[in-house]
Amino acid sequence: MSDKEPKPFNKIRNIFWPIHRSELSKFVPISALMFCVIFNQNVLRILKDSILISEVSAEITSFSKVYVVTPMAAIFVIAYAKLINHLPIHKIFYYLAALFTGFYIIFAFIIYPNIDFFHMDRQTLAHLMENHPHLKWYIATIGNWSYVIFYSFSELWPNIFYILMFWQIANEITNTNEAKRFYTLFSLFGNSSLILVGFMMMNLSSDNSVINKLFTVSDSKITLIQVSVAMVTVASILSCLLVRYISKNFSSTYSNMPVGRIDKSTRPKMGIIESFKYIARSKYLWLMLICSASFGLSMNLVEAVWKAKIKELYPTVNSYAEFNSLYILWTGVAIMVMTIIGNNVMRKSSWFAAAVISPIIILITGTIFFILVVFDDHIMNFFDGAILMSPLALAVFVGAIQNILSKGSKYSILDTSSQMLYIPLDQELRTKGKAAVDVISPKIGKSASGLVQSMIFTILPMATYNSIAAPLMFIFIVVCVLWIYAIRKVYFEYQKIV
Repeated sequence: MSDKEPKPFNKIRNIFWPIHRSELSKFVPISALMFCVIFNQNVLRILKDSILISEVSAEITSFSKVYVVTPMAAIFVIAYAKLINHLPIHKIFYYLAALFTGFYIIFAFIIYPNIDFFHMDRQTLAHLMENHPHLKWYIATIGNWSYVIFYSFSELWPNIFYILMFWQIANEITNTNEAKRFYTLFSLFGNSSLILVGFMMMNLSSDNSVINKLFTVSDSKITLIQVSVAMVTVASILSCLLVRYISKNFSSTYSNMPVGRIDKSTRPKMGIIESFKYIARSKYLWLMLICSASFGLSMNLVEAVWKAKIKELYPTVNSYAEFNSLYILWTGVAIMVMTIIGNNVMRKSSWFAAAVISPIIILITGTIFFILVVFDDHIMNFFDGAILMSPLALAVFVGAIQNILSKGSKYSILDTSSQMLYIPLDQELRTKGKAAVDVISPKIGKSASGLVQSMIFTILPMATYNSIAAPLMFIFIVVCVLWIYAIRKVYFEYQKIV
């Protein structure tokens, strides 16, 4: 930035573009990497719900999160803690990208087009579920195994590739001063991919899509999955190329390392058991784990009920995906607006002021949604025709607003502010500690919610999300209040370290 620029211009530029020209060679490739990773994340988010919920039901998601996603996350953390001692981060990224993308290709082009061959016979499955009502969702989980595994891999993608891998790469080459200016702008550029994903997936999901016009399509839902996975594959390859460029040009110099910290090359590497013991002694990481788990728990309580409502309104794979695409598009808009707000809040106010925005938004909007679901008849009678939507359409609309605002604040403000907490930590906590918090904690939150729901559905086979919305609302409010308290505590710990 030139000294000749007038001061008012400097101030405006600092608000909207606080990046120096000499920093663009670092800023641009990391932003592009974030764009590709989040592009895939949101394509997969649309597909995983559209496939599992439309092909089976919303209730099965609770069982998938508890009995499949969480064990897979735990296995990954153990494997990652071992790999990080022997391989550089960029090679781990390549191997994991190949593993995930390979499965998506097999599912889209081999399993899904021949689903009757790979899955249990539908009549047999229905017969088993009918004869064993208390076990019907466990039977459904096994009987629809490929949908569940696709859902589980897609659930893990954001935690492994975005929260863990991307931010670890960014943290390794970015110092604290740069982070305050870079991180929210990473979010701005990276999350702009949501708008692109929304437009593309809406077109692919609609009956008048470009694919249907150009080719004779026998089954539109199979074509939707195959084209979407092809896009994911291309973005994964680009991600690997960007990681290769970053690893070659920006070595991990730890320029932000506090005086007195033991250098990575001189400190002996810890084994898996020693690493987790070391992490378990960190109050700082435990508070971060609680904060991260609280988001997963609170959002899953709302989303479970909301997604059941969406299936009622949009019962097919393509119609569900088209609605999800519209929701993703508006989430991208919300993220970009909130990123500009969050960037200035973080620079001009405290970390706590930025981090507490998300739980407050989620608490307020989630409570409104639950009230609408639990007291829908009373609300419709009270307004007596003033509301032009049906109760179902209104619930889906309000749930969408809740999710757009909540995810918007989470991905623009909460994620970037949370990642700053790792920068002053030592190498062991920044790698293995980060893996434990970033991968396990969101799944702990979702699994805790899923466990409660799955137990209810097991004990009461006839229960639905509509019938259990009231107790879920109570749990939701308690979790949000505890989340705000945990953010306050971790802020005090952060101040001590910095």
